Amino acid sequence: MPDKQINPKTAKSSSRWVAFGLKAAMTGATGLSGLLVRARLKRVVLNRLALFPRVVGPRTPQDLNMEFEEVWFMARDGLKLHGWYIPAPPGDAPPKDITVISGHGHTGNKEPDLEYASFFYRAGYNVFMFDFRGHGRSEGPRGTSMGYWERLDVHGAVDWLLGRGQTRFAAFGISMGAAIMIMAAAENPFIRAVVADSPYAHLRRSIAAEINNISNIPMWLAGPLSRYAWRVFTRHHGFPHRRSSPADYVAAIAPRPLFIIHGEADRLTRLENAYILYEKAGWPKELWIQPEVAHAQSFIVYGQEYEQRVLKFLDSVDWETPPDLRAPDRTLEGFKVG
Repeated sequence: MPDKQINPKTAKSSSRWVAFGLKAAMTGATGLSGLLVRARLKRVVLNRLALFPRVVGPRTPQDLNMEFEEVWFMARDGLKLHGWYIPAPPGDAPPKDITVISGHGHTGNKEPDLEYASFFYRAGYNVFMFDFRGHGRSEGPRGTSMGYWERLDVHGAVDWLLGRGQTRFAAFGISMGAAIMIMAAAENPFIRAVVADSPYAHLRRSIAAEINNISNIPMWLAGPLSRYAWRVFTRHHGFPHRRSSPADYVAAIAPRPLFIIHGEADRLTRLENAYILYEKAGWPKELWIQPEVAHAQSFIVYGQEYEQRVLKFLDSVDWETPPDLRAPDRTLEGFKVG
């Protein structure tokens, strides 16, 4: 497990690095066999999408005056994951006894999301933050699958919280974390509501968009390159090409509520992703689009309004109706995970 600390600000978009690598491989392809070119492309894809250097942030919840418990817990397939449990602060009002499970973005870790945890905490929610597999302090020898296997990480977090006697959970995620929370909530009935900030509907589309953004490769060529990257990526992680994206899962969240937040100027996960997910989702659902806001910048730009909208959404959830208390032991495809 790498323990070298890296400044989170140096963590780059995976798709951006893939774009650079693909362009370099294409440029150097003259005189090389197709086999060598493919081998080089494979290394670029896996090193930038799945097996990048770990980021371990320096802060803890204590830095934001939140008491917390350090947690090690197991994902459903046995990987050991690192998390923080932040109980709601003591106060005059009765505690909500609701826990927000928070999911971070790609190449990052839980630490940069402490500001989100802080406003949930101040509103009386417990917060459970953790590093997804292949990130931060968590295990993950094959790196991250950016959604498919991370569903099992969320199921493991729910299992740990159930073991503490809790049964009411909301899922909150940013970018990759938002996509993962959509997929996990579709399978896990204990998750009563989902707030998804800047999620992708289909990961391959975001890879193609960033190849187009960074390397000036036109979309007609970026598309095939992203399809190749996607094949390499799915084979490495051993999951299917199809039924492996949030768009395949989102409809199963209903009748639990879903709140999608997206910046109109998002060039990594373009706005079409929000519309795809919103269209496929069942009711109740809510969509908040902010003009001139870039990828995952809504909280930075809107601040207090962001907090108010998210908390108002959570206040509207029917927390009193019990969920189906049978813990899920299979994915939607029938894969046994328990």
